[in-house]
Amino acid sequence: MDIKPLTGSQQFFLFLIVLTYITFDLSLNTWLYGSFEKAVTRFYFRLPEIEDAPTYLSIIQFSLYSVSSLILFVLSYNNSKFNTSSFYTNLSFLALALVAFPRGTRGAIIVLLVIIILAKIISNFSSGLSPLKGILFSPKVLYPGLIVLLMFLALSSIRNKEIDNLDMLQKTITEMDFSQSQKDYSSTEGDLLLKDYELSVDKFGNTVPYLPLNYTLKAVLLNPIPRSIWKEKPVGFGVALTEVKWGGQNFEPQHLADLKWSNAAGIAGEGWANNGIYGVILYSFLMGLYAGILLRLVDAFLLSENYYTLLIGLLSFLASLLTVRGDILSGITQGLYPMLFFLLIIFFIEPFIRYKWSFN
Repeated sequence: MDIKPLTGSQQFFLFLIVLTYITFDLSLNTWLYGSFEKAVTRFYFRLPEIEDAPTYLSIIQFSLYSVSSLILFVLSYNNSKFNTSSFYTNLSFLALALVAFPRGTRGAIIVLLVIIILAKIISNFSSGLSPLKGILFSPKVLYPGLIVLLMFLALSSIRNKEIDNLDMLQKTITEMDFSQSQKDYSSTEGDLLLKDYELSVDKFGNTVPYLPLNYTLKAVLLNPIPRSIWKEKPVGFGVALTEVKWGGQNFEPQHLADLKWSNAAGIAGEGWANNGIYGVILYSFLMGLYAGILLRLVDAFLLSENYYTLLIGLLSFLASLLTVRGDILSGITQGLYPMLFFLLIIFFIEPFIRYKWSFN
């Protein structure tokens, strides 16, 4: 599918898909948490009232989210390359940011800004312009940048607070001290990854027994199996690390699955927990191989003049970023699954597109 300017009706249609995701996400979480108010103030502390929700609902939610993120990129890229209206781009960004906010993860907000900036940079490259041209002081970037900054500070401010309702959320945000929010972030999470790395090296092999060498590898390979089908499905290292941070040593999958809180110690820290130096060597090699494959895909496709290959390049680049923060399981699954899902979409819709071209 060659890159051409999108018409207003095409942009509207793409926005409707984003709106479908927003509606589904809010409806699903309202059902899971018992009310709309509980759903939009859930953040990190509130657990869903319905714990045995069908797996297919999560699959639909994830699929719509992945498609909506790609749509935001397509709208941003089209707007930058062909100077079309940014109305639906801004509307899509705002909708996605608002629905991501209750998740409590600042990364879910930041990635939206990254997508918009990447669209501008890639557009500049493909047009032979300077990569940073029209980025630093462009309203098209400053607008989402300001929203992301405000949401980032707000999430930093309420991160360690349990918000019971919308009134409490409004009161917390209106009384928020921006400078204190920045200090809280720097003091509690600025070097959190390094602290958790040190914890992993200090604990595993000393006061806590090493995990098996294939612990993380099994968690990654077996992750596609729904836990509703296999209760003993391995849990990622990030949750095992949480168990250690809370003073426990119970690494049984069913116990860890109930914790619902994950930390990260970097590739070296996680590798060390997987049977010491042998784990460091194994997972450094595997993650290096994974990063090398992503780099080749980025190099081959990111400046493509075809939407399909361009989006594969984008997904590969985003997948590489996700390995920086989080445990290996979350880094791979959150990066690889959207790419596989996108390829699946292409597989199903390509015959219809070819049929239409043939018919025309």
